[in-house]
Amino acid sequence: MKIVNNILIGMGLVIILLIGIGTIYPNDALQVVVYGAPNQAISLETPLPPYAHPSNGVLKVDITNRSPFYPGFGNGLSRDSVYVFDDVFTITNNESETGYSKICVTLISQTAWISFFEGNFNGNWTQTLEIEITANETLHVGMRFDTHDVELGEHATSIQITAVGGSCE
Repeated sequence: MKIVNNILIGMGLVIILLIGIGTIYPNDALQVVVYGAPNQAISLETPLPPYAHPSNGVLKVDITNRSPFYPGFGNGLSRDSVYVFDDVFTITNNESETGYSKICVTLISQTAWISFFEGNFNGNWTQTLEIEITANETLHVGMRFDTHDVELGEHATSIQITAVGGSCE
């Protein structure tokens, strides 16, 4: 029997998207912000700049001109494009915190235009990523955004990240 471990990860991430209206120029950018619920227990010790950073106790992935790493620069993601970002964030099985020598981490995207991959991009991605992480091992998560079928305007969706003690089998 697997036990859900809320100490490591037990949060849903939300993505807020803004797509400009008009022709395909820099002002037609798709803006992405990801954050978790502030009352969830998750360690935000080592997010990976320039995409992820802690913000008011939550993990935020910010690919906009409001990113603290590029203030005033960048316009987010353009529509009708595909973007691939390696190492957006990491998840570590810190056995002293989780109490498990293995954990099963599942990432689920609610939309077809947001997907995940492990490590560096090799041409493969998925909307549901399930990975077993052993003690003190770190999972490097990349994200792929395909804005081809995304309507103009503002969009909100969620990404679910869960971890359970034990293997994924």
